[in-house]
Amino acid sequence: MSTGRSPTLRYLAGSTEATHASWLELFFDLVFVAAVSELARLLHGDLTFHGLLVFCALFVPVWWVWMSFAYYADLFETDATHFRIALLAGMFGSLVLASTIGVAISPDGRTLDGAHGFALANAALQAILVGLYGYARRAARAPGTAPDAPGAGRDAPQSPPQNAALRQLCGIYVAGFGCGGALWLASVAVSAPWHLALWALALLVEIATPFVAYLTVASPPAHASHLPERLGLFTLIVLGESVLAVAWGARGAPSTPSALPVAFFTFVIAACLWWVYFEHVDHRVIINALTSGRSSLVRGFAYGYGHLLIFAGLAATAVGSEALIEHAAEAHMPAGAGLALTGGAAAFLLATTAAHLVIRRPLARRLVAVRVAAALGALLLGLSSTAFSPLAETAALAGLLVLLTWAEVRHRREAPGTT
Repeated sequence: MSTGRSPTLRYLAGSTEATHASWLELFFDLVFVAAVSELARLLHGDLTFHGLLVFCALFVPVWWVWMSFAYYADLFETDATHFRIALLAGMFGSLVLASTIGVAISPDGRTLDGAHGFALANAALQAILVGLYGYARRAARAPGTAPDAPGAGRDAPQSPPQNAALRQLCGIYVAGFGCGGALWLASVAVSAPWHLALWALALLVEIATPFVAYLTVASPPAHASHLPERLGLFTLIVLGESVLAVAWGARGAPSTPSALPVAFFTFVIAACLWWVYFEHVDHRVIINALTSGRSSLVRGFAYGYGHLLIFAGLAATAVGSEALIEHAAEAHMPAGAGLALTGGAAAFLLATTAAHLVIRRPLARRLVAVRVAAALGALLLGLSSTAFSPLAETAALAGLLVLLTWAEVRHRREAPGTT
C-alpha cells in the first residue's frame, strides 16, 4: 500500500486499456446495499402514487452519490492511504445517508424531521469529493515547478497538455461539487417546504458538472475505464433485492401454499431481467466515448446516466415482488403492488434498451421493437392488476419476459459474428 503524498493516478499512468474494479470499490458498492434497501422499504410502506414520487425523488441523490464516487475511482483509483481513508469516509457517510432516507421527506412535505440529517449527509459526501478532486488536481502537475507555484516565471517547467486538461477538468469538478455541497448545507437553514427547492438545485448543479467539464475541456482525458463493469456489478446488487424477496417468499410457503409459485415466478422475472441486461454489456463504451469525439461523448453520458432508471426500475420490481408474495393468498391484490412490479420491469426494459442503443454494436430495430412491446405489455398488466391474483400477475409477467428472453437468444444466434 502506498503512503506517499503523490500517488500514481490511473489516468496519469497513461493507459487506455480496460481495467477492473478494486476490492475497495466492491466494498463500497456493498455498503450502498443499505441505501437501496432503505429506499425499497420506503416504497414498500407506501405503495401509492405519492409513495412512488417520494421513492423516485430520493433515489436520484442516492444514485448520484454512488455515481460520483464510482467515476472518481474510475479515474483515480489507487492504493494510496489517503484514497482508502477518503473512500471509507464516503462509505460511512453513505450509511448515514441511508439511515435518514425513511424520514427525509414527511408525508405532508411541511416538516423537517429527518431532512436536516439527509441534507448534512449529502453536504459531507460532496465535501469528500471536493477534497479528492482537489488532491487529484495537485497530483496532475508535471515534475518540477508548477506554473502557478510561487515564484514560477515564464521559463518555469509547464504541465504537459494532458496534465493541463486533467487539472482543468478537476477544477470544474471542485467548483461544481463544492457549489452543490454548499446548497445542501444552506437548505438546513431554509424552512419547509422550500428546502426541497435547494435540494433540487443542488442535484441539478452536481449532475450538470460532468457535462460542463467534458464540454469545456478542449481535450478531455481518456483513461483506463472500468465504469461499465461497476454499473453491471451494481445492477447485480439491486437485482439481489428481488432474490431476497424470493427467499422470503419460499420461507413463508408452508403457511401460504400459493406463496411458493408466486416466489418462483418472481425469480423467473429477475432472471429474465438479468439476461436482457447482460446480453449486451460493452466494457469499452466509456473509453470509446472519451477517445472518439463529441458524439461518442454524448453516447457515453447516455449510457452512464441511463442507469438511474435501470437501478430504480429494478428496485421497484423487487418491492413489487415482495408485496405480491406477501399477498399471495388473496384473490385480488393492491393496485400499487402490481404496478410496482410491472412498472419497474417496464422502466428497466426501456432504460436498458436506450443504454444498449448507444454501444458499439447497437440493437437491431426488430429487437428494439420487441423490447418496447414487452415494456408496454408489462405496463398494461400493471394498470389492470387489481383484476388479477398475485399468482396470475406474476405468471403473466414471467411469461412475457420469457418470450422476450427467447427473442434475445434468437437475435444473438442470428447476429453476425456470434455463435
